[in-house]
Amino acid sequence: MSTVHDRASTIRIVRQVLAADCACPETGLIDEDLLITHAEERVGRRRYPLPAKPLLAMTMGAGVVVTCHPERAGWLRATLEGRSRDAIFSAPTIAELAQYVARDGQELRGPACKYICAPETFRPPADPAGVLITLVEGEAVAELYRHEGFGNALAYCRDRPRPDVAAAVGSCAGTVLGIAGISADCEALWQIGVDIVPAAQGAGLGRALVGRLTEHAFDHGKIPYYATAVSNVRSAALAVGLGYWPAWTEFSAKDLAPTTERCRRV
Repeated sequence: MSTVHDRASTIRIVRQVLAADCACPETGLIDEDLLITHAEERVGRRRYPLPAKPLLAMTMGAGVVVTCHPERAGWLRATLEGRSRDAIFSAPTIAELAQYVARDGQELRGPACKYICAPETFRPPADPAGVLITLVEGEAVAELYRHEGFGNALAYCRDRPRPDVAAAVGSCAGTVLGIAGISADCEALWQIGVDIVPAAQGAGLGRALVGRLTEHAFDHGKIPYYATAVSNVRSAALAVGLGYWPAWTEFSAKDLAPTTERCRRV
């Protein structure tokens, strides 16, 4: 049975998840100040594996929350205090932070903008003419891993903490033209990613596939979210056209060595 969320309640639930991600009170995402916290596993967070030395910076449009390894808190406080939100997310500061985490064998990824949708804002798209769209759910999603080149849509592995729970496949005459996938990143938020083969881009297939999975998330009482690099204007336009809106921006440090996220290749 679906759970209906209006825009206000959707934002409230998302803020609860992000507060768990950042190991901070929800007010930290509303206040205009810089808040630095020690990273920790909290119930309700997105199930990304914590790197050896975490560093995650996030804003919902007010101040900035930075959650990090305790050893990094002092340096980050001395470096970032007094800088505005926009200065922290500017190229010079990100370059400075990238050099800092590189000492520990990490790279800085992002910033990425995250978009969310609510049933009351969703605008269902039309399916492109001549394209068959099929919804695949549960264990059957792994059968799609035989199709290469859809890394934004599919995890290509089993048994990870953020499983692929469904996929929408667009095909024509038996040829796969695009796949959108949705992963259960936590109990409340499911993330959608999409890949369209070059020859089929620009015809509305991406909108149709993401729209189908957006409806799937609503049907299961989940909040769908969609991520884009800040430079990917076309991807952002796809989300906005479906009724998504920008909810937060983040960047984070990732270990260059393989992560400990459990993954059984197929």
